[in-house]
Amino acid sequence: MRSHLYSLIINSVNDHCYGNCLTYFSEGSTILDVGIGNGMMIKNFHDLIKSKKLKITGIDINNSYLNHCDNLIRNYNLENNIKIYHTPIESYQPDPDENFDFILFSMSFMLFSDQQLVIDRIKNWLKPDGKLVFFQTMYKKRFRLMEFIKPKLKYFTTISFGKVTYEKDFFELLSQNNLRISEDRLIKKEWFKGEYRMFVTAFEKVPLSPK
Repeated sequence: MRSHLYSLIINSVNDHCYGNCLTYFSEGSTILDVGIGNGMMIKNFHDLIKSKKLKITGIDINNSYLNHCDNLIRNYNLENNIKIYHTPIESYQPDPDENFDFILFSMSFMLFSDQQLVIDRIKNWLKPDGKLVFFQTMYKKRFRLMEFIKPKLKYFTTISFGKVTYEKDFFELLSQNNLRISEDRLIKKEWFKGEYRMFVTAFEKVPLSPK
């Protein structure tokens, strides 16, 4: 039941997110999808995942969503392309020899209470030229009504939509962590002055200080 409700509310968001992100990823890429959810994107993008030979590791904290995702993986014969784990990003640990070309936050970064902790944990999981990709709803100006409404949506939908994300705060967090934006793509303007945005970022290499 929750999986169907989840699909009804955010299917459109999923299509925008994965339609853009999966197209952006280069062939043969390894991807950590933080918050893969119920995997409904598989229905529309299974051919793309196969044709590009993508290797996706998906993690999520909701076991019922992951059960639904696992069924889709098997139904579309994607066992060689997608593996999933029931674990939060705060405790997930990749295999020692596993590094990713991309780490994707598919509408999940706004859900973390300690975003700095998440960035600190994942920075060593990327390959030397690896990138962080954020897809989320962004606001440019303070919107108190949305700040009031958004946390309460969980009581009606069982789904957490996290906190309102403001452009200025997000950019400051990236700057503090030496994350440079290489692409800032406006996907769609949403209701209540929100915007679906896709950001591609990479950690800048800090030059060594001369001895």
